[in-house]
Amino acid sequence: MHDFSELELDALTEAFNLSLGEAAATFSAIVHEEIELSVPAIEILSRDTLTERLSQGRPGGGNDRLCRINQHFKAADGFQTDALLLFPEHGSLEIVRRMLGDDAPVQHITELEQDALAEIGNIIINSCMASLANLFGTEMIGSLPSVQSRSAATLLDDRDADSVILVARISMNMAAHNLSGFVLFIMNVPSITSFMAQIRRLFRLPGHDDPVTTP
Repeated sequence: MHDFSELELDALTEAFNLSLGEAAATFSAIVHEEIELSVPAIEILSRDTLTERLSQGRPGGGNDRLCRINQHFKAADGFQTDALLLFPEHGSLEIVRRMLGDDAPVQHITELEQDALAEIGNIIINSCMASLANLFGTEMIGSLPSVQSRSAATLLDDRDADSVILVARISMNMAAHNLSGFVLFIMNVPSITSFMAQIRRLFRLPGHDDPVTTP
């Protein structure tokens, strides 16, 4: 099993603190409200382990649906990842309704709300990836965002069982909302090894050749 060293965890946390902090500042300007982010909790998990955690840890109960905003990114050095932003559907739609100026009860995702969610994801994910690219001194090209609403149990059914998932778990605090979200990076083993090499280079950490495995 691959275990991050304490130095690696500190470096990953700092990198995501920087990148998500910029994303939160951009998002805050859109909703006209200060956004506070918790310090991200970093883990590498298998698809099945993450699915189990999401199913068991729902703030609104196991049947609460999740909103998944997904973009694919690729760098010139061959690194690639699917970046996913996850939020509880109900809380996400409340934010969208505020953005759209609609006080109607939250019941389901309309086409307009889906477009707004895609824009939220586009802002947060692209700000995060652009910040990481700047830190690494590279360029990342991203696809257009896609939005889906699924149960936690089926959220990652379209991913291979052996997928390696780097999880940055965060909480977003607003005056009227307190959302727990996840930023996921689904990578193959060469990509996650390359990503960790960039982190070690950036923070001048000693390298090692331990294989990447997941619980």
